[in-house]
Amino acid sequence: MSNKPFNRKNSPQKSKINGFIEDMLHSYREGYEYEKDTKSAKKEVWEAIQHHIHSTEERTHTILTRQSVTLYKLPIAKLFRYAAVFLVGILCWWALYGTFIEVKSMKILAESSHQIKMVDLQDGSKVQLRPYSQLYIITSTANDQHFKLEGEAYFQVAKQNDGEFIVDAGEGQIRVLGTAFNVRSYANETQVFLEEGKITLEVLSSSDSISTLPNEYQKLGLLEPQSSATIQKGAIIIKENDSNASHVDWMESNLYVTGNPFKSLINELSHHYNIAVKITQPPAENFVNGSLVLGDLEQTLTNFSLLFNGEFVKKSNREYEFVSID
Repeated sequence: MSNKPFNRKNSPQKSKINGFIEDMLHSYREGYEYEKDTKSAKKEVWEAIQHHIHSTEERTHTILTRQSVTLYKLPIAKLFRYAAVFLVGILCWWALYGTFIEVKSMKILAESSHQIKMVDLQDGSKVQLRPYSQLYIITSTANDQHFKLEGEAYFQVAKQNDGEFIVDAGEGQIRVLGTAFNVRSYANETQVFLEEGKITLEVLSSSDSISTLPNEYQKLGLLEPQSSATIQKGAIIIKENDSNASHVDWMESNLYVTGNPFKSLINELSHHYNIAVKITQPPAENFVNGSLVLGDLEQTLTNFSLLFNGEFVKKSNREYEFVSID
């Protein structure tokens, strides 16, 4: 056993306060190794350890107390401001995160330019997109399909055995169980025409909803096939025994004029050719019957002008103004 004297430089009393207990004990064992069998040495080691522990506790307590006092002395108004800023930050993060998830989960499936585009879906359904329309896919699983339409399209939906076929369009959501229908969503209006089958139309912004069912499932107040429903500013307007000519005419490159309001016809022209039309003075009433061929843009506008006794004045590349001729 060596008889080297204890080196006080290694004592925890000279070491940093945040030293580990194991390091401290090792230091004392090493320093008093030469006299470890004596009672006085053991007592001195124990007293040194106790002094170190109490010294560390006092300093730690002082630090914590100072922190507590500092926090306690903060003005109440400032504490509320900190809490408000923190809460606003959390809410903003949540809103942005939710938006990000929604945008990320929806992707473009098909879009049309100046011509009608045919789209075949995985379940055998077929979609015809009117010019300048977009079809997005939100979710697609083995059973459920959820789409979003911007513009106009004609859907021929394959029979759904277990899952759901859903189309969001403007303010409306359509749930399908195998059917053929036309839906348009532009100019702040959503319109659905049921040709055959079964769908449910619901206003996304409220709980109002209607169902369209084949004849054998008809219930009072529900639409029958060959009827249409229009959503305007959250309200559903039903038109029974509607003509399919005014809803699916675009698939034959025609614009059905008979009985349609002038503003509605202008909206169709605007969407079909991706132009903006300002109406200075509309005709007093629409007495025109028949269909107008949707061909070359300038020729179509000329023919339309002759039918409604007016003219389209070109303002810019894709902006026009309709002016009635007295």
